[in-house]
Amino acid sequence: MNLKEEARYWKEQIDFSKVWAPGLLILAGIVLMISATALFLELAEDVWEQEKFTFDHVIMDYFQSLESGTLTNVLRLLTETGSVWWITAASIITVLFLWLKKRDVLGVVFFILSIGGGGLFIFGLKYFFQRERPTMAPEYDGNGYSFPSGHALGSFILYGFIIYLIAREKRFFKMRMLAIGLLATLVILVGVSRVYLQVHYPSDILAGYAVGLIWLICCIFSMEMMKVYRDKDKRAHLSNLIYRRK
Repeated sequence: MNLKEEARYWKEQIDFSKVWAPGLLILAGIVLMISATALFLELAEDVWEQEKFTFDHVIMDYFQSLESGTLTNVLRLLTETGSVWWITAASIITVLFLWLKKRDVLGVVFFILSIGGGGLFIFGLKYFFQRERPTMAPEYDGNGYSFPSGHALGSFILYGFIIYLIAREKRFFKMRMLAIGLLATLVILVGVSRVYLQVHYPSDILAGYAVGLIWLICCIFSMEMMKVYRDKDKRAHLSNLIYRRK
């Protein structure tokens, strides 16, 4: 059977109007993962070779020129939304919501996996690269090694997963878009606060975002695949199509 007949068969069997959107999301996820991996590897190579990033110092010097008491107090509060205690507390609340309200066992498992895995990545990568911080400031959680930023990675995974949970809901579109916008802005502000407070280089933040994005996509994609696998109707339909084709 030629290629045209093969394509015609699958077109008759599958409603492509229902699969093009998921297909685009999967493609976008793959592109984002490849881009994030390339970015992290580029940064990691230069950090390993102890090269200096010009943009690190340019951005940090600019933030120093903006220093003020009010701005420091605001960003000091914002930086806490990426701290270990905050992420732990927010994670517990999210797990309880998924377990008690949504009865989403897979959601609980993969949320815990994403947060826990992110913590292990940070521990391992910081120990491996051992990059010194621009400033040691324990009052801002600015202790230990610098690369990549734990606040950036942790906030990206936490708020990114919550954004995913909000996006998959079907009601209150405007409210959902507002919440997604606010959470995305918060992720960016956490990174900005770490640079402003002089406890991280901008390259640390970018690396944290990159690793967070890679791991978040892996967890969400795996969870969605598990849901398809556990859906007997979808699995049976796909098996029937393949069996009939044979």
